[in-house]
Amino acid sequence: MKNKKYTVCFTLGTFSHKPSGGVKMVFEYANRLTELGYDVSILFLNYNSFCNHHLPKVMKTLLSNFYTQKEPRWFELNPQIHKYSGTAIVRKFNPDDFDVVFATSVDTFEPVRKIFKISKKCYFIQGYENWGGITDEYVQSTYKMGFKNIVVSKWLKDIVDKYADEPSTYIKNPIDLSVYKVINSQESRKNHTVGFLYHKSEIKGLKYTIEVIKRLKERYPDLEAYAFGATKDQKDLPEWVNYTNHASAKQTVDIYNKINVWICGTVQEGFGLTGIEAMACGAALVSTNYIGVREYAVDGYNSLLSPIKDIDALESNVIRLFEDSDLKNKLVENGLKSAKDFSWDEAVRKLNEMLIALM
Repeated sequence: MKNKKYTVCFTLGTFSHKPSGGVKMVFEYANRLTELGYDVSILFLNYNSFCNHHLPKVMKTLLSNFYTQKEPRWFELNPQIHKYSGTAIVRKFNPDDFDVVFATSVDTFEPVRKIFKISKKCYFIQGYENWGGITDEYVQSTYKMGFKNIVVSKWLKDIVDKYADEPSTYIKNPIDLSVYKVINSQESRKNHTVGFLYHKSEIKGLKYTIEVIKRLKERYPDLEAYAFGATKDQKDLPEWVNYTNHASAKQTVDIYNKINVWICGTVQEGFGLTGIEAMACGAALVSTNYIGVREYAVDGYNSLLSPIKDIDALESNVIRLFEDSDLKNKLVENGLKSAKDFSWDEAVRKLNEMLIALM
């Protein structure tokens, strides 16, 4: 690193005005590589930005360019990082100037392959993205196109390595333990308190979580529920739920520290950042046993897991923790221990070593 300032470009589908776990990981890596001395850029493709708005193309381009520079307001991105809009790449942006470029999702894979001819190419894989009309065959084909594959979970590594020509690099998703930590003691938290992520994607299983909290409210009238998400439309959310839209990291930490139990009804997800974040803040995790959560959650040790889409089992596990403080405290204590294994220092060390080896 001392002899050369390597140039790195991350590619995202669109400017980011809403909090997102996957995008947050990209921003965190961009910040930390900058701190290591890399010259980092982010290319926001913006091809489909404002596609639902009936505006002239020139107006969509201008708005995309404007918001590319203005966002993200929900994340503190290092000001040294260069931001570009794919709808109006200016002369100072030269794809050949980058040593390494990252595709960060299945929809950025093909643009990266076409735009960047000379750069070494990496593929940051955070999930098996066979949704939105994308076929299994196409997803699998992206794993064997010569990019250096990086996966965030062991189950993804098993899938990717099955189709790729060489083994992927496994770097588990980390969390910032200086941010996600216990502020409020267990004794200071109200017993009947829960939190959850409000996300309308079908794979997040929101309808199962909402049904659980409705049942819990009938059983425990003093129940307090907290949620955060990135949408203003909460028609299906009970009015007694305390909802925070576009929550900052500090706001999510405050919520995690108010609650005793974090509920996750997910059907499918690559990792599930909110679960490990909640554990690091001293909340007990009650989740479906979706494949990604197994990267950090062990049933009966640091969490209670139940079959996917099983509302009765999810509710029953929350009740168990409300009624058994010893069990809850055991899960919380072990959850805090587990969270310590997901440090940013280790993740960045692995990524830095991989990048240097690519040069």
